[in-house]
Amino acid sequence: MLRNITWIIGLSRSRAQIEGKPWVRERPWSVGYAKDNVNFSHHFVVAEQLLGERRIEEALAEFDFAEREGHDPDVCSAGRWTCMMLTGRFEAAWRESDLIAKRGKPDPHSFWDGQPCYGRRVLIRCLHGLGDTIQFVRYASLLRGIAASVSIEAQPLLKELLGLSGLADHVFTWNEPEPAWDQQIEIIELPRVFRTTLGSIPARVPYLFAPGGPGCAADSGFRVGLVWCSSAYDPARNIPLELAGQLCSLAEVQFHSLQADPGRAGLQRCVLPIQDVYDPSGSVMAAARSLQKMDLLITVDTMMAHLAGALARPVWTLLPYQADWRWMLDRDDSPWYPTMRLFRQTSSGDWQGVIDRVRNELERHCQTVAGLADVSTVERGSAAPGSVK
Repeated sequence: MLRNITWIIGLSRSRAQIEGKPWVRERPWSVGYAKDNVNFSHHFVVAEQLLGERRIEEALAEFDFAEREGHDPDVCSAGRWTCMMLTGRFEAAWRESDLIAKRGKPDPHSFWDGQPCYGRRVLIRCLHGLGDTIQFVRYASLLRGIAASVSIEAQPLLKELLGLSGLADHVFTWNEPEPAWDQQIEIIELPRVFRTTLGSIPARVPYLFAPGGPGCAADSGFRVGLVWCSSAYDPARNIPLELAGQLCSLAEVQFHSLQADPGRAGLQRCVLPIQDVYDPSGSVMAAARSLQKMDLLITVDTMMAHLAGALARPVWTLLPYQADWRWMLDRDDSPWYPTMRLFRQTSSGDWQGVIDRVRNELERHCQTVAGLADVSTVERGSAAPGSVK
């Protein structure tokens, strides 16, 4: 649904307030605002329902009908934007963004001035969620190729990791002195700045690095990190621990919880064979180092999915039926993260079907890994000292 109209042109949203960010404003382009509008349209309600059912072409037609009936054109553009991004028609989505910007509803807190970044001192402000920053900070390296300098104002929990990853000339966080700049961009504006298409997504990984993370012993077994709860932002992303715990019946796998609070509290009430390795400091650097010790991460749609993808770690992301636009439709891969596989609900709320498919795939994956290990052992054993192969 259109819970986040401000995504459409790359502006901040009320979630920032939830996460305690120092600056936030909410543009009055929410669904609630639209429904109070005297021009409220029945076609808009139908469009939202169709979008929720992922009947995209029908939803697009209804958004068009709603706008012709006098419904808020920016909200209708936002609906079409979401439809276009879900189906990989990014350029069409940016045209909707352009229309919203051209209509020019007052916004004293807009960032990108719409001008090219060539030769300018660019400041990237990160005012969304941690996962949003991790996904779109990849564009900083593209900016460095054309700008005079690039600085990043990062969330406190991400400052260390971004600084060590060498993405910008300077990384700082809130309430620290700002470097000189003459152009600022909020981080989710960057795909639009570069007019990204499905074929031009900068998908080279890794682009984040966590130096100093200890490795695992060679005989430590197949290690799987597990995250079953996202934030309170969208409870539909969460999987009950009792369901996620069904994966733990695979004896050949060592499961490690990377789950943050409040979902982490469930571990104390269960008897599942899951080792809790979450760092209670909430440090993203610590999480990154833990990920580097895992053979695979299985996670819901949360910051950890983005972190694993950015680190080029194998990750299986479990998605609700109405998944976010960035995961698109009917794909089991992500054009944003080459090491990621997607497991989707086939009907709303059906996590059992997702867990069943993940368990089958994990069992098959472990059998393949074990088979490769056996072949390697035989080959090493057949290569006697002094022999020539």
